[in-house]
Amino acid sequence: MRLTRYVAAAAAAVMMLAACTGPDAIEVSPSIVTPSPSGSESGLLSPPVDEVDPDSPVQPFEFEGLDFSVAELALEEWDVRVLWDGEAGGTYLGEIEGDVLANAGIFTPEFVPGGLLVSDGEQLVPLNLNEGSGNFHLMPNGVFAILDDGTAQVVDSVDYTPDGVLQATQSGPALVLDGQIHPAFTPGSSNVAYRSGVGVSPDGRTVYLAISDDLVNFDTFARLFRDGLGAPSALYLDGQISGLWAAGAGRDLDLLLQPYAGIIAATYLG
Repeated sequence: MRLTRYVAAAAAAVMMLAACTGPDAIEVSPSIVTPSPSGSESGLLSPPVDEVDPDSPVQPFEFEGLDFSVAELALEEWDVRVLWDGEAGGTYLGEIEGDVLANAGIFTPEFVPGGLLVSDGEQLVPLNLNEGSGNFHLMPNGVFAILDDGTAQVVDSVDYTPDGVLQATQSGPALVLDGQIHPAFTPGSSNVAYRSGVGVSPDGRTVYLAISDDLVNFDTFARLFRDGLGAPSALYLDGQISGLWAAGAGRDLDLLLQPYAGIIAATYLG
């Protein structure tokens, strides 16, 4: 049953491509940065996780009795980039080359990232510190960045500086910053959904991409990163439309699930 619903969602998503605003004419409005165009927080869908190859970079991870899929990416072994094609009208994971692929944050109905996006040192979308509604504007939100010194970070958006940033994506809310869980999160909350996020190890040299395979609230998802994965800072990427793909991870339908704006692509360096 879960597989049938997921296939139906993937087929529907193929029909939802729309024209995209180019990066030279971006004006991010707080009123349009709401949950992504084909998703909601109702949590009706769950990606099936088939038998996972033990050599896949995305592996099952259990936390507090809930199932997740996690990619642990040591930056000395992985090249992690943030990509966005402003003329594509939305991009599926299956259209991008990489050994691990994930959506890179909340975006507008025009498939424009909701806030900052830096790709290969070029800022394509500016930082968005506007007030507004929706998860993106549940302050503090944050920025995930890859730096030219070979480390990564997740910082409060108001503390972001562009110095040395090679790749970056802004989303929200920030799940946990410097070990402190977002103050708006409530333990035991019934606001559950399928969620994805990115976290960084204390030394900044390992990136964790995670997606829930069970319904999860924000507080538990934040503690997955802090207490389960040992990542003191982590950022929410998006809800049930999210994807996290790697060969052998049993998640090939994630390649078709949803067109995104920004995409995180990691390539193994060998």
